[in-house]
Amino acid sequence: MAKIKTHTKPKANLNPRSAAQQLPQRVMGAGALLAAAEQRIQMGQFESAADLLRQVLDGDAGSAPANNLLAILALMRNDSAAAVNHASRAAERAPRDASLQFTLGRAFKAAGDLDRAVAAYRRAIELNPGFAEAHVSLGIALKAQGDLEAAIACYERAIRINPQLAVAHSNLGAALSLRAERKSLVDGDDNLPTPDMIEAQQRAAALDPHDPEVQRNLGAILLRAGRPAEAMHAFNAALTHDPTDLESCMHFGKCLVDLGDHGLARGLYEKWLAGNAHNPKVMRALANALTMLGESDAGIDWAERSLALEANPITAMQLGNSLLQARRIPEGLARCREGVEQSGRDIALYPVLLMGLNYLHEDPQPLFDAHAEIATRLAPYLDRQPPRVRQPGDKLRVGYVSGDFIRHSVPFFMEPLLQHHEQSAFEVTLYHNNPRSDAVTERLKSLGHRWVECAHLSDEVLDRRIRADGIDVLIDLTGQTANSRMLVFARAPAPVQIGYLGYPTVSGVPAIDWRITDATIDPGDMPAFASDRPLVLPRSMFCYRPPSAAPALSTPPVARNGHITFGSFNNIAKVTDHTLALWAAAMRAVPGSRLLLKSASMAQASNRADIESVMAAHGIDATRLTLQARQAADSDHLALYNEVDIALDTYPYNGATTTCEALWMGVPVVTRRGRTHTSRMGASLLGAIGRTDWVTDSDDDFARGAAALAADVPGLVRWREGSRHHIAASALCDGGGFARAFEAALEQAWAEIPVVFHESS
Repeated sequence: MAKIKTHTKPKANLNPRSAAQQLPQRVMGAGALLAAAEQRIQMGQFESAADLLRQVLDGDAGSAPANNLLAILALMRNDSAAAVNHASRAAERAPRDASLQFTLGRAFKAAGDLDRAVAAYRRAIELNPGFAEAHVSLGIALKAQGDLEAAIACYERAIRINPQLAVAHSNLGAALSLRAERKSLVDGDDNLPTPDMIEAQQRAAALDPHDPEVQRNLGAILLRAGRPAEAMHAFNAALTHDPTDLESCMHFGKCLVDLGDHGLARGLYEKWLAGNAHNPKVMRALANALTMLGESDAGIDWAERSLALEANPITAMQLGNSLLQARRIPEGLARCREGVEQSGRDIALYPVLLMGLNYLHEDPQPLFDAHAEIATRLAPYLDRQPPRVRQPGDKLRVGYVSGDFIRHSVPFFMEPLLQHHEQSAFEVTLYHNNPRSDAVTERLKSLGHRWVECAHLSDEVLDRRIRADGIDVLIDLTGQTANSRMLVFARAPAPVQIGYLGYPTVSGVPAIDWRITDATIDPGDMPAFASDRPLVLPRSMFCYRPPSAAPALSTPPVARNGHITFGSFNNIAKVTDHTLALWAAAMRAVPGSRLLLKSASMAQASNRADIESVMAAHGIDATRLTLQARQAADSDHLALYNEVDIALDTYPYNGATTTCEALWMGVPVVTRRGRTHTSRMGASLLGAIGRTDWVTDSDDDFARGAAALAADVPGLVRWREGSRHHIAASALCDGGGFARAFEAALEQAWAEIPVVFHESS
């Protein structure tokens, strides 16, 4: 989170009277040197100015003006020892000059001697009570000593003296923000910046629009207020006036990422790196932006270059993620493991590793073992409280926590449940853990449930907020993915906690009691795990909301092309070598067939070449492959299914949203069922629409199943003609029935709370 900093940028701060005017007439030679030195300081010719000032000291070692200017130059060079030396000499020569006491205070503060800094600032104010800048600097020093209230009083006095003093407004806003932050830790409130905090920073920026630090502080408070679109303008202004400003670059990039614009973020980072010495943080951020845009090779290159400058576990994780998106899964996971180990097994770095393991393993045991590792790291956070006594007729209070209440796959499956939740029996709160909002967010808000913005809340504050809300059952929709709040769930703010939908296996969080699943995915053969016990629905765990404006369906393309076109639009990390072997076998079983693959990472030439090479090794020539990058618009993405006859699922990580989209566009899906949660999702979805005949249980069966579908062109036509009606009437789209089954599972979990509470305590 962006921090608002005390505004202490060194400026020349030359004395109100010119140095020459402070000298008696008998040393006009020195006065001319001083005047010339002042002029050169203003021109940025610091070395030349220092030479002139040393000439003055050659004739008068205690010269107050010369020592004062040398102290200011030393401050600008971050030489605190020299600053204290020269400022002390100046103040000793002219002890009643407030401006010299002010410079002395600045020197002591730079040297870390806050007590002497405070004394010097107080002396400056005593000599000149209307010295507004001294009031501000005294406030900064008092704040550093921990006396925040006294600091606020100083800033307010400075503003009364000089309402146009930007630095006073900026520091007041920062101090008010810090006071609110401290209060939130005690009271557990939301800690959103209040209007007076924001107004103080806006006033400072209006008064001094060319000061990058003032602009950066404005951006920081707007970012904390959840206003990234406004914040990025402030950070952009800061960079305009100081292109070297690293913090503004990073915060500006965060705003762009929060708003979903990785392309602009990429441009920002590239521009900064072109004009400044390469910084490993910016290089890492660029690697992430490139990877999100499908340019994984460039992402790998920048991550490696960042690591060459600075060994950093976060960068190692970024490199691992970029490698995953280049289909270099074992190598990527090794880098992720390296990052976790380098960090001392920092909890925050596990998600990329754990999620990546789901792409690789076809046996659930290694997955469960990896998640058991993080369980040991999370166990100490547990602070489970006894459940409330629920009176007859009391609503069950259910909370859903997600960073994906935006344009994302999660709402496709959550919206039917939220629409059909029985509000007479369930009180629902949605905890939105993302600073970004969009049309999907607004649609979910309109469903009438309680809504809490929580992206800005610390884990401790969100924990207290959930407890204060009296949530009975808290449901994690994120798991080990982006925007995870696993450290909140680890504390157990609710007596019953459940994982669902957003993560495809156990969470590894000891305080998550259940994971909602179904009998197809969890028929009772999963390894034992201390937490995340299966809460099995009597139907598919998925309920899908089709898009409201899907393109019209065409006839199957085989009718006009004369050959079968297989297709898959899944994330490239799911396209494992085993998956490519399955697809190649299907294509060999259907002579003349083609394969259309679409993924953001197909924009990368090396990814296309890699897939072509692997398929060639399996006997499939590149001329039978069409490898296409992601479509920008949803309608274009869905319309491309009109070029596909049969969708081939990935393995061992099946598609979910992509499978539903293919089905809604009239395209049958052949899936390979395995032993893990991820490799059974396709079977669950197809079972929900009554097409278990498209589910296969071996590699050979997968090829035979694809060939059987391909051989029945009239059947493909009939399916496409009636697919939407069939799916809409199936269990997959039965929001009401799904909600009743889901609610019954929640009541079951609540009924078993004595067991859960006893085992977790």
